[in-house]
Amino acid sequence: MVCEDKEPYPAPGFAPGKGSQPAAVGFLDLPGMARDGIYKHVLTVEHPVYLFQDFGSRVEAFAPDKPKWWIALLYTNRQISSEAKAALYANNNFHLMGNPQKHGALLQSFLGRIGSPNANSLSRLCIGFPVTEKAQGQPGSVIITQDSLQSLTLVREQCTALKILEMQLSKENSGLLAGAREEDAQLVRDALLRIDAQLKTISSVKKIVVRLYMKDVPSFVVDAMQGLEWVVLDG
Repeated sequence: MVCEDKEPYPAPGFAPGKGSQPAAVGFLDLPGMARDGIYKHVLTVEHPVYLFQDFGSRVEAFAPDKPKWWIALLYTNRQISSEAKAALYANNNFHLMGNPQKHGALLQSFLGRIGSPNANSLSRLCIGFPVTEKAQGQPGSVIITQDSLQSLTLVREQCTALKILEMQLSKENSGLLAGAREEDAQLVRDALLRIDAQLKTISSVKKIVVRLYMKDVPSFVVDAMQGLEWVVLDG
């Protein structure tokens, strides 16, 4: 048996009993994919979003090319705000700024401020290059400093959707790499292998980028990085 409604459903976009007058469609009436496309278009900026701390623990953000009302969607109703935040963190590149030696505290403050759901939306992040040093009492051995290990642990545990991890190498966090000589090549390789082993535990990451913010990095150091399939860029 086939049952027919006495009053058929109106065509999408039209209200019953009002001729051809269009019905009002709210933003949340749009399909999820359509809303996601709008969020991405409105919230994605071309340049990185730079994160820093001037005073105290408050994390500040600076985006050079952001539109005037860039994040207005974040201050609407709860559902739109939640969806917009996910798109904001998923589609932008976040760079930690300032002294790389303080990046661990900055990273912890940033992830704590945005909360777990948004941290898990991050797809691209730039942190300080992990610092390595010679192990005391163990000639020929190197270790990753505790602060750097803690930062990598934060990324691994809280940034579960991260696809690209960038690392800034500067004078302040170069460790034993900056002054390395040819006779230190094996020590350098051991240091980089230790870092690479840690990076491989961040299973979501598909691309590693090293940004050099210092001059005269020995060529064999760069070669060793590239041998690990890291992308090495100037600044």
